[in-house]
Amino acid sequence: MNNFTLFAANAIVVLVMASVFFIAGRARREPYWDTWGVANLVICLALLCYMAGAHLPDALRGALPNGLLVLGISLRWRAARQFENRHAPLALFFLPLALFLVLSAAPLAAGSYPAFHMVTNVIQTAIALACAYEFWRDNDDKSLSRKGLILAYGILAATFIIRFAQALLVGDGFVRQMSLDTILTIQLYVALFHFLASSAFALTLAYERDAQKLHHLASHDGLTGLLNRRAFEAEARSFLERNPEQPFALAIFDLDHFKQINDQHGHATGDRTLEACAEAFRETFEQSAIIARWGGEEFVALLPDLSPVEAALAVDRLRANVAAIAVPTQNGVMHPSLSAGLCYSNAKRTRDLETLLSVADSGLYAAKKRGRNRVEQVAVTAA
Repeated sequence: MNNFTLFAANAIVVLVMASVFFIAGRARREPYWDTWGVANLVICLALLCYMAGAHLPDALRGALPNGLLVLGISLRWRAARQFENRHAPLALFFLPLALFLVLSAAPLAAGSYPAFHMVTNVIQTAIALACAYEFWRDNDDKSLSRKGLILAYGILAATFIIRFAQALLVGDGFVRQMSLDTILTIQLYVALFHFLASSAFALTLAYERDAQKLHHLASHDGLTGLLNRRAFEAEARSFLERNPEQPFALAIFDLDHFKQINDQHGHATGDRTLEACAEAFRETFEQSAIIARWGGEEFVALLPDLSPVEAALAVDRLRANVAAIAVPTQNGVMHPSLSAGLCYSNAKRTRDLETLLSVADSGLYAAKKRGRNRVEQVAVTAA
C-alpha cells in the first residue's frame, strides 16, 4: 500500500474504534470510554489533514495535523488516567498542545521544517510514553492485556523517536523526501498496528478488570471487605491440601453483646463497629492469614505456621486491639470487645476443617460463658 492508502486505513480503523468506545461508554457509563472515543476522533481528523496536506495553506500544512495528533494522544493519556482512577482534569491535557504551539512557532516562522518536526516528535514521544507509564504503574495485576497496552504505546513512542532522529540527521532533505519516505511507510504500518492493538487491549483489560470485580464481590463480604464464609472454606481447604505438614491455628471470634450495640446505638454504629474490627484483623495478623466474616458478628481466621504459644499471643493481641477501638456514637464513644475460641493443629493432629471449626466454636462458647472479652484455647485430638 502507498502512504496515502495507509493514512486512509489508519483513519478508518481509528474511526471504527471511536464508535466502539462510544458504544462501550453508553453501555457502561464510565467516562474513559468517551474520552478514548473523542481522542480517536481528533486523531482521525489529524490523519485526514495529513492526507489533505497538499490542499492546506502553507501555514497550516504542518501545524494543523501535528497539533491535532498531539491533542489526540494527550486525550488518550487522559483516558488512561481515568481508566486507572487517577485525577485527570481536562485542562492538564491541553498543555502538550500549548507547548507544541509555543515551541513550534519559531521553527515554522523561520522555515526550519526539520527543527519543527524534531519539536513535534519529541512532544509526541513524551505523551506516548506517558500513556505507557499510566498502564505500567498498575502492572501488579500481571494482566497480559496491560502488558500489550504498554508495548503498543512503547512501539508508537519508538517510531516518534526514529522520526526525530531522521529529521536531525537528514536536515533539509527530510522535508523534500517525505512523500516517498520509507520510514514514513513503516511508521504508518506501526500506527495501524498500534490503533488496532491498543483498542483491543483496552477493551480486554476492562473485561478482565470487571471479571476481577465480580470475583471479588462473590468471594468477599460487602461491608468489611473480608472473605465471606464460602470463600474462606475454599481457601482453607486449599491451604490444607497444599500444606499437609504445616502447622496452623484456627480461631472463631464473636463481638460481645453485638445485638445491644445495634439496639442502643443503631445499626449504623453496628456497621462501623464491624468495619473497625475487620481493619483490626488486617492490621494484627500476617498477610498469610486467611480471615473471613463468618456471618453476622462472627469472624474466623486461619493462622499458618505458628506455634501454639504464638497463636495464642496473636489472637489475644487482636482481642486487645479490638478493645482499644473507639467507635463514635451519639452519646460519645463505644469500645467493643471480642471473645474467641482457638485450636491448634499440625501433621500429627486432625486437619479436618469441619472438626477444627467445631473445636474452635466450643472454645468460643467457653469464652462467652466465662465472662467474654477473652480467648479460650481448646486442644485438638490426634489424627
